[in-house]
Amino acid sequence: MDGFYVAYEYGSGAAWAFVKADTAAAVTAEFPELDVYDTPPEWMTVEDLHQVREHAVVELHATPNLDHILDASRRMSLAAAS
Repeated sequence: MDGFYVAYEYGSGAAWAFVKADTAAAVTAEFPELDVYDTPPEWMTVEDLHQVREHAVVELHATPNLDHILDASRRMSLAAAS
């Protein structure tokens, strides 16, 4: 696998991204506040998955903090709105 879908749950929703990493454990070690998915949730559509992979991909080791995950999710939301 080339990465993992992740979600940052913030109460009334979630910020989604795709983190490029070799293992889920590596993502969890770097970002314990994220939910890491080996497979996408069943409710996500093909279009949802495409949007995340197109607009919200981050490299694990190039990502110094959670703000990069949230920025990736924000880019995805802006792309969907346009």
